[in-house]
Amino acid sequence: MPNVMVRNIPQEAYAALKQDAKRNHRSLNAEIVAMLRDKADMARRRARAAEAMKRLDVLQAQIAREFPDQPSSVELIREDRDSR
Repeated sequence: MPNVMVRNIPQEAYAALKQDAKRNHRSLNAEIVAMLRDKADMARRRARAAEAMKRLDVLQAQIAREFPDQPSSVELIREDRDSR
C-alpha cells in the first residue's frame, strides 16, 4: 500500500482525530485510513448519482416526447390537494 506523510496538522484537527480514533477503538493511523476510504467512497457515490441523474433526465425527456399531453406531477398534486 502507498504511504503518505502529512505535516503541519493543526493541533485542533490532530486532537479531534485522536478523539475520534479513541471513540472508534482504532489507532490514529487506522482512523485516518478509514476517513480517507469514506471520502473516496463518497466521491464514487456522488459520481454514480450524477450519472444516474443524467440518465433520468434523458428518460424524462423521452417520456415527455412520447406522451406530450400528460399533466405534470405538480399539477396532479395540486389537484389532489385542492380536492380535499
